[in-house]
Amino acid sequence: MAAEKTWRDYVRRLSGMSAHEIYTRSRQELAKRGDVLFKRAGKDAFLGAGDGTEMRGRFFCDRDDVPRIVDILRERMPAQADRIVARAERILDRRFDLLGYEGLDFGRDIDWSLDPVHGKRAPLVPWPSVRYLDFAEVGDHKITWELNRHQFLITLAKAYRITGDARFASGLIELWYDWQRKNPYPMGVNWTSTLEVAFRAHSWLWVDFLLEGAGGDRAFERDLERETARAAWYIERYLSTYFAPNTHLLGEGVVLFLIGARYPGIPQAARWRQTGWRIVLEESRRQVRVDGLHFEQSIYYHVYAIDFFVYARLLAARNGVAIPAEFDETIRRMLRALADLAQAGALPRFGDDDGGRLFDGARNRAEEMLDPLSTGAVLFGDGRLKSAAPGLAEETLWLLGAEAAARFDIVAAALPMAHSVALADCGIYAMTSAGPPLRQLFIDGGEQGALTAGHGHADALSIQLAANGKLWLTDPGSFAYMGGERDRFRGTAAHNTLTVDGTSQADPRGPFGWGPRPRVEVRRWVEDGDFDLFEGLHSGYERLAEPVVHRRWVVGLREGVWLVRDAVEGSGTHDLEISLHFAPEIVVSETDAAGVTACWGGETLGIVASADSGWERRIEVGEYSPVYGVKVRATVVRWSRRAACPAEFAMLLAFGRAVGTLVRRQDDGGVVYEGGGYGFAFRTGGEVEVRGVTT
Repeated sequence: MAAEKTWRDYVRRLSGMSAHEIYTRSRQELAKRGDVLFKRAGKDAFLGAGDGTEMRGRFFCDRDDVPRIVDILRERMPAQADRIVARAERILDRRFDLLGYEGLDFGRDIDWSLDPVHGKRAPLVPWPSVRYLDFAEVGDHKITWELNRHQFLITLAKAYRITGDARFASGLIELWYDWQRKNPYPMGVNWTSTLEVAFRAHSWLWVDFLLEGAGGDRAFERDLERETARAAWYIERYLSTYFAPNTHLLGEGVVLFLIGARYPGIPQAARWRQTGWRIVLEESRRQVRVDGLHFEQSIYYHVYAIDFFVYARLLAARNGVAIPAEFDETIRRMLRALADLAQAGALPRFGDDDGGRLFDGARNRAEEMLDPLSTGAVLFGDGRLKSAAPGLAEETLWLLGAEAAARFDIVAAALPMAHSVALADCGIYAMTSAGPPLRQLFIDGGEQGALTAGHGHADALSIQLAANGKLWLTDPGSFAYMGGERDRFRGTAAHNTLTVDGTSQADPRGPFGWGPRPRVEVRRWVEDGDFDLFEGLHSGYERLAEPVVHRRWVVGLREGVWLVRDAVEGSGTHDLEISLHFAPEIVVSETDAAGVTACWGGETLGIVASADSGWERRIEVGEYSPVYGVKVRATVVRWSRRAACPAEFAMLLAFGRAVGTLVRRQDDGGVVYEGGGYGFAFRTGGEVEVRGVTT
């Protein structure tokens, strides 16, 4: 029966494919087998690029710009220049900082197939046979792949240009050849992902540029260029058109375009450039929502996508490729959405935290996700983006040349009036206080994610809170892409929302998928002169034996006061729990039986639950992952009770004031919550009223 079921599933899946998908997948499978047969016959399936790499197209900045960029780094970003050199020294000592891990040891004789964190090594077999998602076989492939993206080679090249120390250039060349000897195509885990091949080739493009004309080894340059052409040959054959039509396909298209533009003399270059550019433009229409957010429901992947689009756009302009106005507008929408969500100085952490970056893998913390705003401010002369950017980013200099520093300086910062944000297509809302200081409370009212929602979390109706450049209430992060901890970090209990009977809103199906996902519906979003109102619900608990619906209202006042009201609608008796996850630096203490205070940086946030609700409060030590692979302790506050449904809960959050008590009472066919000097009246007909209350 099992075999019969497997066959039926296969037929059902095949019947759902288009003719083009069947053709594409079949062609790729045949190509894989052909490459392996070539290897067994002692031949190379890649025929080479001839002498085409001798001709170069324009890169992001000019070769003569490099000394000036180095001077600007020393003058304006001395700490960053010092960090580059210090990291390069550690690399020469065979110590690698990857994702959230520091000083990883892959051996003096580097094992490029090793996961040193878990002590597992992927087998050196033809790549179609490597089960890279099997932790028992390869460990955490993401750690292995991060090393093999070769971004550390860019660090060595930059250190060489900053210091002139030949050790960095010779060390780079030694490591590159060592990799080539130990990873011959098509062998090993480092050929199993087209996107990872693209990342690696992207690093090689930067190495080629940074060492060009610097007295480097011409034989190395020719070998580097040939292997970069091999990467383009591989990418074109194994595009993730149907395997992962998200940032995988986008990144592959970008790098295919970059290689084609950089080496126009290669016979296939025109096709690579055309194919890559087509993918970039098509994906800009498909992957970016109307409101400017990326469709994977992850802030981190939104930034990833911005980087991909900006890189392609800049190199296209440098090489005379026409830029559609629609494409520029898409990039600007994405950048402005990022700026709108950062008015309080900190982005929310919705969805997966990937841990990687396109140019500098070390800039992977949440606070560094605003880097693209610097480049956007210069590219578009946009003062609104400049006002949200932390400052001039190093990456901006390499992408736009030394003159980018002066151009950044002359863009007039245009600090917009504080405004609430409704990104209705993706379902992210932000209630922004009038300030100063500005504070933002974020609400996730969107779907779990596009496709399989592989990088989305089970966090419908969750909230996050930012103030003074810090997330106070936060998503604890992702921590890992493999193992049971991944499911725990992306499950509902790890988010600032309601769980029922200890279950998540959706069940994981592997590391990058979910079972039936909840339907999320935003019933109302109102921006009034004095307050904002959100009302939404989701169906994640309708699958219980006794189904219930979670409905949440959030009312935000301009002075930084929010009421959050939850209703559990349905029947039966259930275990209900509301969670609030705080950032590690926030100090949380009890006030009375129903409330807590949270303190950081001289500011205090008061939180109190409805005093007559019968809910019990407890303060726990939880987990927070600031970056992939790292866990630290952080405070979690939970209110829980076992209750017959329908049931209700409410809490009041206020900065800089003693909240006191929050009291619920029936009033004129509705319910009123009073606390903090305010009354919040919810009428049966749906009307909501906010009014002052004498205290």
